[in-house]
Amino acid sequence: MNKVDKVDKVVLDASAVLAVLQEEPGTERVLEALKNFEGTLAISSVNFCEVCTKLVREKASPADLELAVAPFRSYVVAFDDLQAQKAAELYPQTSSFGLSLGDRACLALAASIHARVWTTDRTWKKLKIGVEVEVIRN
Repeated sequence: MNKVDKVDKVVLDASAVLAVLQEEPGTERVLEALKNFEGTLAISSVNFCEVCTKLVREKASPADLELAVAPFRSYVVAFDDLQAQKAAELYPQTSSFGLSLGDRACLALAASIHARVWTTDRTWKKLKIGVEVEVIRN
Protein backbone atom coordinates (compact mmCIF):
# COMPACT_ATOMS: atom_id res chain seq x y z
CA MET A 1 0.00 0.00 0.00
CA ASN A 2 1.46 3.38 -0.98
CA LYS A 3 0.92 6.72 0.75
CA VAL A 4 -1.85 7.71 -1.66
CA ASP A 5 -3.96 4.77 -0.47
CA LYS A 6 -3.65 5.74 3.21
CA VAL A 7 -5.46 9.07 2.81
CA ASP A 8 -9.13 9.47 2.02
CA LYS A 9 -9.22 13.23 1.30
CA VAL A 10 -6.55 15.37 -0.35
CA VAL A 11 -6.64 19.02 -1.41
CA LEU A 12 -4.05 19.99 -4.00
CA ASP A 13 -2.30 23.32 -3.66
CA ALA A 14 -1.58 25.19 -6.90
CA SER A 15 2.10 24.31 -6.42
CA ALA A 16 1.30 20.59 -6.56
CA VAL A 17 -0.56 20.99 -9.85
CA LEU A 18 2.19 23.21 -11.26
CA ALA A 19 4.77 20.60 -10.26
CA VAL A 20 2.98 18.16 -12.57
CA LEU A 21 2.57 20.63 -15.42
CA GLN A 22 6.23 21.68 -15.19
CA GLU A 23 7.48 18.09 -14.65
CA GLU A 24 9.11 18.93 -11.32
CA PRO A 25 9.83 16.63 -8.38
CA GLY A 26 6.59 15.38 -6.81
CA THR A 27 4.92 14.89 -10.20
CA GLU A 28 4.70 11.12 -9.88
CA ARG A 29 2.85 11.38 -6.58
CA VAL A 30 0.13 13.64 -7.99
CA LEU A 31 -0.19 11.63 -11.20
CA GLU A 32 -0.61 8.44 -9.15
CA ALA A 33 -3.40 10.12 -7.19
CA LEU A 34 -5.12 11.23 -10.39
CA LYS A 35 -5.00 7.69 -11.74
CA ASN A 36 -5.72 5.52 -8.73
CA PHE A 37 -6.98 7.61 -5.83
CA GLU A 38 -10.29 6.32 -4.49
CA GLY A 39 -10.95 9.06 -1.96
CA THR A 40 -11.82 12.71 -2.38
CA LEU A 41 -9.37 14.74 -4.44
CA ALA A 42 -10.00 18.49 -4.70
CA ILE A 43 -8.51 21.82 -5.68
CA SER A 44 -9.98 25.18 -4.75
CA SER A 45 -11.25 27.27 -7.66
CA VAL A 46 -8.90 30.00 -6.38
CA ASN A 47 -5.90 27.67 -6.76
CA PHE A 48 -7.17 26.50 -10.14
CA CYS A 49 -7.20 30.16 -11.18
CA GLU A 50 -3.61 30.53 -9.92
CA VAL A 51 -2.54 27.59 -12.08
CA CYS A 52 -4.30 29.00 -15.13
CA THR A 53 -2.85 32.46 -14.52
CA LYS A 54 0.68 31.08 -14.29
CA LEU A 55 0.25 29.29 -17.60
CA VAL A 56 -1.19 32.39 -19.27
CA ARG A 57 1.73 34.46 -17.92
CA GLU A 58 4.02 31.91 -19.54
CA LYS A 59 2.21 32.59 -22.84
CA ALA A 60 0.07 29.43 -23.07
CA SER A 61 -2.46 29.70 -25.87
CA PRO A 62 -6.13 29.11 -24.95
CA ALA A 63 -5.94 25.64 -26.53
CA ASP A 64 -2.72 24.77 -24.67
CA LEU A 65 -4.17 26.09 -21.42
CA GLU A 66 -7.28 23.94 -21.80
CA LEU A 67 -5.23 20.86 -22.60
CA ALA A 68 -2.93 21.42 -19.60
CA VAL A 69 -5.65 21.93 -16.99
CA ALA A 70 -8.22 19.44 -18.34
CA PRO A 71 -7.08 16.56 -16.07
CA PHE A 72 -7.67 18.73 -12.99
CA ARG A 73 -10.96 20.37 -13.98
CA SER A 74 -13.22 17.71 -12.44
CA TYR A 75 -11.59 18.22 -9.02
CA VAL A 76 -12.27 21.96 -8.81
CA VAL A 77 -14.38 23.04 -5.82
CA ALA A 78 -16.00 26.47 -5.88
CA PHE A 79 -14.69 28.97 -3.31
CA ASP A 80 -17.80 29.68 -1.25
CA ASP A 81 -18.70 32.08 1.56
CA LEU A 82 -17.72 29.68 4.34
CA GLN A 83 -14.31 29.04 2.80
CA ALA A 84 -13.89 32.78 2.32
CA GLN A 85 -14.58 33.37 6.01
CA LYS A 86 -12.21 30.57 7.04
CA ALA A 87 -9.48 31.93 4.74
CA ALA A 88 -9.86 35.33 6.38
CA GLU A 89 -9.74 33.78 9.86
CA LEU A 90 -6.45 32.07 8.94
CA TYR A 91 -4.78 35.39 8.19
CA PRO A 92 -3.42 36.07 11.72
CA GLN A 93 -1.85 32.59 11.95
CA THR A 94 -0.40 32.58 8.43
CA SER A 95 0.63 36.15 7.61
CA SER A 96 4.04 35.83 9.25
CA PHE A 97 4.73 32.90 6.89
CA GLY A 98 3.84 35.00 3.83
CA LEU A 99 0.84 32.96 2.77
CA SER A 100 -1.31 34.47 0.05
CA LEU A 101 -5.08 34.47 -0.36
CA GLY A 102 -4.68 31.47 -2.67
CA ASP A 103 -2.70 29.61 -0.02
CA ARG A 104 -5.34 30.36 2.59
CA ALA A 105 -8.11 29.32 0.17
CA CYS A 106 -6.41 25.95 -0.22
CA LEU A 107 -6.11 25.52 3.54
CA ALA A 108 -9.69 26.69 4.09
CA LEU A 109 -11.00 24.07 1.64
CA ALA A 110 -8.96 21.38 3.37
CA ALA A 111 -10.31 22.47 6.76
CA SER A 112 -13.88 22.48 5.47
CA ILE A 113 -13.73 18.91 4.17
CA HIS A 114 -11.29 17.61 6.82
CA ALA A 115 -8.62 16.82 4.25
CA ARG A 116 -4.85 16.76 4.04
CA VAL A 117 -3.13 19.33 1.80
CA TRP A 118 -0.47 18.41 -0.73
CA THR A 119 1.93 21.23 -1.53
CA THR A 120 5.52 21.85 -2.55
CA ASP A 121 5.88 24.67 -0.01
CA ARG A 122 7.86 23.38 2.99
CA THR A 123 6.94 26.47 5.03
CA TRP A 124 3.41 25.12 5.40
CA LYS A 125 4.72 22.32 7.64
CA LYS A 126 5.33 25.00 10.30
CA LEU A 127 1.65 25.99 10.41
CA LYS A 128 -0.34 25.07 13.50
CA ILE A 129 -3.88 25.49 12.18
CA GLY A 130 -5.40 22.03 12.47
CA VAL A 131 -4.83 21.06 8.83
CA GLU A 132 -2.40 18.28 7.98
CA VAL A 133 0.14 19.39 5.39
CA GLU A 134 2.19 17.03 3.29
CA VAL A 135 5.06 18.22 1.12
CA ILE A 136 5.03 16.15 -2.08
CA ARG A 137 8.76 16.51 -2.69
CA ASN A 138 11.43 14.59 -0.79
